[in-house]
Parts: sequence; structure tokens; C-alpha cells
Amino acid sequence: QKKIAEILSAVDEAIEEITEVRAKVSALSSDLTFRLVYQGLGHKRLKESEIGRIPDRWAVVPLERIATIERGKFQHRPRNEPRFYGGKYPFIQTGEVTNAGGRIRSYTQTLNEEGLAISKLFPKGTILITIAANIGETAITDFDVAFPDSIIGIVAGDKVDNRFLEYYLRTRKTHLNSLAPQSAQKNINLETLRPYPVSLPPKEEQVRIADVLDAIHEETFRTDEILRQWTGLKNSLMQVLLTGKRRIA
Repeated sequence: QKKIAEILSAVDEAIEEITEVRAKVSALSSDLTFRLVYQGLGHKRLKESEIGRIPDRWAVVPLERIATIERGKFQHRPRNEPRFYGGKYPFIQTGEVTNAGGRIRSYTQTLNEEGLAISKLFPKGTILITIAANIGETAITDFDVAFPDSIIGIVAGDKVDNRFLEYYLRTRKTHLNSLAPQSAQKNINLETLRPYPVSLPPKEEQVRIADVLDAIHEETFRTDEILRQWTGLKNSLMQVLLTGKRRIA
């Protein structure tokens, strides 16, 4: 019993240390995101704008000027009708955007041809933003995807890097929530997002900022993976040690 407790305690300590590292990386990531999408890299001269202080060479433009904004589509009710599913077209729900950490890398549900006929396929690289329930959650999709009308798809134009735009919108979640009517079912719509103000550095600077933020967010993702592995190890050890399937000499 003592040896089993020692093994499990050692695993718990490792999980605790990884959790602390993850919290520090996450805090650094959040701080850098806010700092870089509003103040950029190495700027000394700032100006006041409707979104706060930004570098004097940056512009603030309506979202609809730099991107195509369109609501997702799935017309049938109820949505879980089996005959529409099981094909080759990824279909993403609101919860998957919320849990994606900014990048949708996988999917669990697909539409078939009949399902796609009542939906719409958006291209790889589209920014997805939730507009109901958890308002303002954002993520970029790594593949062509369909989704319901509780999500809006934003396809960045030539003047904007989609990664920079997603990071900027990520910082606006609280503000977007404040714009939702105070009703039983809070939501925002296309009319809210089309004129929504966006900071617009030169394209080259957007890319550099996104590269920096991608690197730090990738560290967060790797730390999450390590934490999942250690948690899985603990569960496996508990299964074999506490049930007597594996004895400690």
C-alpha cells in the first residue's frame, strides 16, 4: 500500500508542476496577445482610437471592409436528423469552437451530400465566431467546414492575416458580450459584426505579430498535451495498482 501511494504521489506532483507551468504559459499568452494586437512590435508613438491606444501608423476599419462575413447554415429542424450525417464534410458545433483553443484541428461529426445541401461549406482558414450562448468564442479551421447558424464564418481578405484577425477578435469577447441584448437567449448577429471596429496594422506587421503569438500558443497546446498524457498515466496506474492487476514487489 505504501509503495502504491508513493508511486501515485509522484505522479500527482508531476501533474501539479505541469499544471503550474501551463497556468504561467497561459497568462503570458493572454498578456502578449492583448499587448501585440493593440500596440504592435516596437512602436513608441501611439494615438487614441475608438478601440483604445494604438500605434499612430495603424488604422481602425470596419470588419466588413477587410473580410467576408456570413452566417452558418443548417435549415432542418430537428438538427439531429440521422439522414443528414455520416458523410465526408466536417460539421462543427458551437462547443467545438469554444474548446478549440483558437484552432480547430479535428472534428467528430460529418454531413453527407443530403446534409450539405441544406448547409454551406466554408473554406479552410475561415475564422469561426460563436454568436449565441458563449458569445465571441473564436477559432480558425484547418479544413473546409460546415456549421449551423449559431456560428458566423469570417473569411479574411487580402489586407489582413487571418491569424492576426482571430487573435484580435479573441480579445474582444467581453465587449461583444456586452453588445448582446439582455434577453433570455443572448446573441449577436451580422449587423453587430459587419461594422465592428478592427485594428489594422500593415500586412507585414500582422504576419510578424501572428508568428510570435502562434509560437507562444503552440507552447500552451504542447503543455496541454503533456498534461493529458500524465493524467492518462495516473488513471492507468490507478486501474492496475488499486485493483491488484499489477503488484509491486
